[in-house]
Amino acid sequence: MAQAQRFRALLDLCKRRGFLFQSAEIHGGLRGAYDYGPLGVELKKNIAQSWWRRNVYFRDNVVGIDTSIVTPHNVLKASGHVDEFTDALVDCLLTKERFRPDKAPPINFKQDKGQSSGKISIHSPDKETAKLWEQKIQNELAPGAVVTRQGKEVLLHVKEMTTTTYGKQSGSIVLETTSGSNLTIPYHGYAEPATNSPFLTDERPFNLMFKTFLDPIDPIDRVIKTTIENNTSDARTIRDQVDNVLRPSTVYLRPETAQGVFINFNQVMRTMKTKLPFGIAQMGKSFRNEIRLEHAIFRTPEFEQLELEYFTAPWESSAWFQYWQKDRLAWWLEHANNKGDIRTRNHEADEMAHYAKGCMDVEYKFPWGWGEVEGVANRGNYDLTQHMKATGENFEVLEDKPDVSSHLKETALVTSVPQEPTRFVPTVIESSCGLNRALLAFLCDAFQQVQEPGKESRTVLKLHPRFAPVKCAIMPLTGNAEFQPYVEKVARSLRRQGLYTVIEAQKLRIGKRYYRHDEIGTPFCITVDHQTLEDQTVTIRDRDTAEQHRIPITDVSSIINEKIWGDEAPELD
Repeated sequence: MAQAQRFRALLDLCKRRGFLFQSAEIHGGLRGAYDYGPLGVELKKNIAQSWWRRNVYFRDNVVGIDTSIVTPHNVLKASGHVDEFTDALVDCLLTKERFRPDKAPPINFKQDKGQSSGKISIHSPDKETAKLWEQKIQNELAPGAVVTRQGKEVLLHVKEMTTTTYGKQSGSIVLETTSGSNLTIPYHGYAEPATNSPFLTDERPFNLMFKTFLDPIDPIDRVIKTTIENNTSDARTIRDQVDNVLRPSTVYLRPETAQGVFINFNQVMRTMKTKLPFGIAQMGKSFRNEIRLEHAIFRTPEFEQLELEYFTAPWESSAWFQYWQKDRLAWWLEHANNKGDIRTRNHEADEMAHYAKGCMDVEYKFPWGWGEVEGVANRGNYDLTQHMKATGENFEVLEDKPDVSSHLKETALVTSVPQEPTRFVPTVIESSCGLNRALLAFLCDAFQQVQEPGKESRTVLKLHPRFAPVKCAIMPLTGNAEFQPYVEKVARSLRRQGLYTVIEAQKLRIGKRYYRHDEIGTPFCITVDHQTLEDQTVTIRDRDTAEQHRIPITDVSSIINEKIWGDEAPELD
């Protein structure tokens, strides 16, 4: 099955079985917004709990926090988000589409054989649109240019073209004209992604944060009043005055969870009596006014992050950066079926923020290509220092006897350990995982179409048992009332262990009921049948192997726990 078709089949399954729904669908939907159904919310919760167990509960020196989504202007001004959290934005003058130039492809120019001339084909959705676009180019965008149509394609006739790449010196496209003169349009190394149109605006900065106001007075009234009272028609001046009037009530929906951690650094150290190195973990929603929403939940304006800010002494930071890169990759590989679809990529110098000392992405090979699912970065002491400058708060740590963490003593990455008491602002190693992207990656990894001889293909969702929304389905073989006490007993024993368990009593053949649970990723099914009445045993079926075994009812909880948690399985009474 082609990758695009496979992805569509996965999204169809998600909607049909209750993983994902289009938000506000009965009202026409909202672009980029999704609701998580009964199974989706369980899967998301299980992934998040696995991350929390690994990074908080399994460690002595990591604690949690939950900070406010609504963030004051001063916090994000200090962190640099107000001034610098922008993407470059370009509009297509022909199609009115808006896109990021750094993600756009180069223009597709078909050069005539042995000549500098050639054609640029602009792809329209239909013939009527192609006709309208041809007229718009000839009348407005490039008057006098030679433009023809072939079906849905609008063809620009090019005399010559100077190529370039994004970020480099501009090139140019010289169009043929009906008068024979030259008509030149600039080329910056990219075209509108969907149509190959070269008719673009200059790029401009676009702030990615959602701004709102905490004020009993409607901010629009303030905007109107300020505009009326302003004696100038200069738009920039009016905008500056409006911003100044609204600033006291301006707040933002946080673009990341990290800043809430940094501003609480001293509070956590004081209340938890922590010493370096230590970490602060946070799970929660963030919001970004993304220009390009794509691939279902891969890029959305509202998303959830799993973030760990790990504070270290500067002389240990390189070693801890290496440690967290390995640890986070190991978590991904542990829960994946196809380990070859997960890789790491180190950022080039021109990709990183000016303060970053290093950055690595964990990437998953989605149906459309490699995409980032988690980043591990050495942020230096930039964030804490910025908030110190803005507030006067002191985030410095005093080490009376500088030393090296016990399990880092053998690494060569620890250097320049001070030999006397020293004060410093801690270095931050950050692990930032996108929960929505993780969910999508693990769904893609688990989705399998199984073809059995003489039968229609069926879907098996081979999720790791820890992630599976439903851990176990209890199935009475028939509607025999004598089965019911045993069904309830098994279900009760599993539910007491915190395992989401359902009773599957539909009037379907047992094989079809198995297949229904294979489709949603349920790793184990327990069948209560006539033999149960005789010897107190049940049949346990494994999703991945389809193997079935008889086990005593009293052993069900311990066996299921062992299969799900392995070495992490809790001791059962």
